[in-house]
Amino acid sequence: MSIELKRKPNESLNIFLRRFSERIKRSGVLDLAKKGQFYVKPQSKLLRRASALCRKSSREKMEYLRKLGKIK
Repeated sequence: MSIELKRKPNESLNIFLRRFSERIKRSGVLDLAKKGQFYVKPQSKLLRRASALCRKSSREKMEYLRKLGKIK
């Protein structure tokens, strides 16, 4: 979606910017951009499983080192 506006003759820049920003708000372009800004693609089942196994092994390693007294 592209929005084109031309400045009317004898129109001040402030009024033109206000008209432009109103048109942007009504069109929904800004909402779509904000919605997609932090979109994270869902992971596949295989990647989720691998990530969970990695977290589990690091958790077990940290617990082992705590028991040995090497870390607090």
